[in-house]
Formats: sequence, structure tokens, C-alpha cells
Amino acid sequence: MVKAPHPTILHNTMNKIKLITSLISVLLFSELTPNVFDGYTLYTAEPNFTTYLIDNDLNVVNEWVADCQVASMAYLQPDSTLIYPCKQDNPIIESTAASGGRIIHYDWDGTILWDWQCDWEYQLHHDIQPTIGGTILAIAKEDIDGFMPDVILEIEPDGMYEANLVWIWKVSEHMGELDNPYTFYEDANYHLNDWNHFNAVSLNQFGEILLSSRNWCEIYVIEWGGDSDILYRWGNPQNYGRGGEQILYAQHGVNEIPIGYPGEENIILFNNNSRVGEGVDTSEVIEFRPPDDYYIEDGEAWGPTEPVWTFRDNFYAPKQSGAFRLPNGNTFVTVAGGDMFEVTYDKEVVWEHTGSSNTFRAQKYGLDYLTLLGDVNHDGVINILDIVLVVGYVLDMSYIIEGDTNEDGVLNILDIVILITFILGV
Repeated sequence: MVKAPHPTILHNTMNKIKLITSLISVLLFSELTPNVFDGYTLYTAEPNFTTYLIDNDLNVVNEWVADCQVASMAYLQPDSTLIYPCKQDNPIIESTAASGGRIIHYDWDGTILWDWQCDWEYQLHHDIQPTIGGTILAIAKEDIDGFMPDVILEIEPDGMYEANLVWIWKVSEHMGELDNPYTFYEDANYHLNDWNHFNAVSLNQFGEILLSSRNWCEIYVIEWGGDSDILYRWGNPQNYGRGGEQILYAQHGVNEIPIGYPGEENIILFNNNSRVGEGVDTSEVIEFRPPDDYYIEDGEAWGPTEPVWTFRDNFYAPKQSGAFRLPNGNTFVTVAGGDMFEVTYDKEVVWEHTGSSNTFRAQKYGLDYLTLLGDVNHDGVINILDIVLVVGYVLDMSYIIEGDTNEDGVLNILDIVILITFILGV
């Protein structure tokens, strides 16, 4: 009598079949819409703070249900896990915009791997940035006798519920006179209880951190892991006593276009154009090129004076939102409140979707971003060749993550059974 597969094996197998089916759907859809980037979109929406991973044809590939409001957006990891920043139960500092303080790490099936709530003296808010080393960069603010500037924390998960603080960068330690472009003007007239209002943090491929400040209407580049002052800033030169036009107004979602993408090493962001005391304007996406080595002339503002590329199309959001360049040259845009779209460099919208009121920012990932369990030889297909390779690894008592189909950290006969079951379609 043949023993039925364990329920866990069947569950994992069904998830993998679902992913393969979605992959086929995406490939077929891309034939009909050749300008759309082949990939998966990740966003959080109501009800129940659910984070969805969908393909280009709007099929749900996977979903994760949380019990707390997302602070900005979730981050999909190459190992198919999800890192989700959200609002903690007992805030360190009350009435913080886009309050966070809790970070949850889920596996593909929604099992919690790590669930940390900050009990330090800092209030996390808005965005995080997972690093390839397993730590997490997070925006937070501190309270210095009622003066509340922002800080950047590097957090190391520890066990199931704990974390270690491995690095911190404080705005309060980088303040100075108005004519110093490398520091924050110490007498700047912004809200003392929300002085900077950083709303996005990201890493470039040179180990530098990019930050966006809504209140100062500027973006910054700082050194990761060190204690240097500002390396570069752009968007509002009056903040450091220089002439020139203010370009940014309450912008969000700053990030550097990766090397190998069209526009590589340019900076891209969502300029909300939310202006105090003025009527609703039209938001825009801006791409610009920083000067080489962040060079600045004495007494002048940092360049450039003009963006490389902009996109406006009667969309507007007063908060959050974001823009990311895709490998094919398209740009993926989120207008906070639900709207997501993909636009070509020639400004043709080729894909659209609507989330919900708590879809603050979304991101699109390539088909090759996730590790496809079972595809041991990385040919995009799971077949008998992969079984042969897994058998070899099992006999050699070695390990490869793509062969660990039940994700238990061990290669054994169970992984081979799952592969056979999948291929036979049982």
C-alpha cells in the first residue's frame, strides 16, 4: 500500500504549482503586452492588512495576512520570505506620522520567523531597508527634551523576538551653520516634534544610504556604517543658504537606479508636490543624475539644475508613494491610496492596478528574483534532471537551497518525493 504524502508536503507542493502556473500566465500575458516588464507586484491592501504578490495578469501568487497596519511597504526577499514593517502596540513616541516600531519576518507560507517590537528609546516610522547581510536599516526619531530629529538604525534580528542595535546615525550629531551644505541647519524652522520627517531609506550598490525628508523637501546621501556628515543633498538649496530653484515638495520613495538598468546610478523618486497653503497640484516622477563624486562648487548649490526625466499624468498623492526603475527601462509607480501603474520611458502607461486606501507604496520584482525551489540546475524548468541532481546531493550529504523543496534545512528522501509528485502532477 502506498502511503499518502504528508499534508505539509502536499501544502508546499500546491504552493509551488501555484507559482509555476502564475509564471506561465505571466509569460503568456507578456506576449500580448510586450512593453510590460515580466514580473510580480507586491503590495499591501485591505482588508486585514493583507500583502499580495500578483502577476501581470492580476493572479494572486501568494499572500500574507498581518495583524498590524503597514508603516510603508513590505519587502520580498530572494529566499521567498517577507519582511513587514508595521505599527507597534505601544509606541515609544506618540502621534508619530506613519508610525512603525514592529517588524515581522514571514516565510512563504505565512509562518512568523521573527517578530520584534522596539523597546529602545527610538520611535521607528515609515520605511525600512533589508540588507544583504541580514540586518535591517530603519528610520526612527529620538526625543531630546521635546526636540525630535530623526535617526537611522541598523537592526540585527536575534532569536524570535529580540534584536541588537549594531549601528546608528543621528541627525542631531550632524547639525551646523546655514552655509554648511554638509550639515543640517541647526536653527531651521521646522516642527520641533517632527523636525526631519524622513520617509524613505534605501541603499545603493556603493554602500551608501539614500534618505528623503518630507519637511525639508530634500533627499540626502550618507555613508552606511560610518559617522560622516551629508555626502550629497538635492531638492531645496535654501536649506543650506544657497540660491537656486526649489524642485522637490514633500517627496517620497527615493532610490538609486541599479547598475545594469537604463538610467543606472541616476536617482529616482516620487515628487508629491504637496505645498502648504496651496491647492492640490499634480504629482510627478523625477529622475536626475548627481554630479560625479558629489562635487559642489564653493558658494553654489548642488547640481543638477534639471532632471533627466519626469513623468506627469494627472495623478496626485499628498503622502507616501514611490517610483522604481525596472530592468527593461519602464518605471513602476505607486500613487498612495491604491493606484499602481507601469510606464515606459516614452511615457506610455502599459499596466495598471488598484490596491486600497492603505496601499502606500508597492514594488515589482523580476521573474528570476525568487529562488525557484526544485529548479536545481537553474534552467527554469523542474524535471527529471533536477531529481537526478538532488539524489546526487543527498548521496553526497551536501546541500543546495533549490533542492530543499520542503524548506526544512536538510536534503533527504522527502525532497525527492516532493519533486516526483510535482513532476507527475499527482
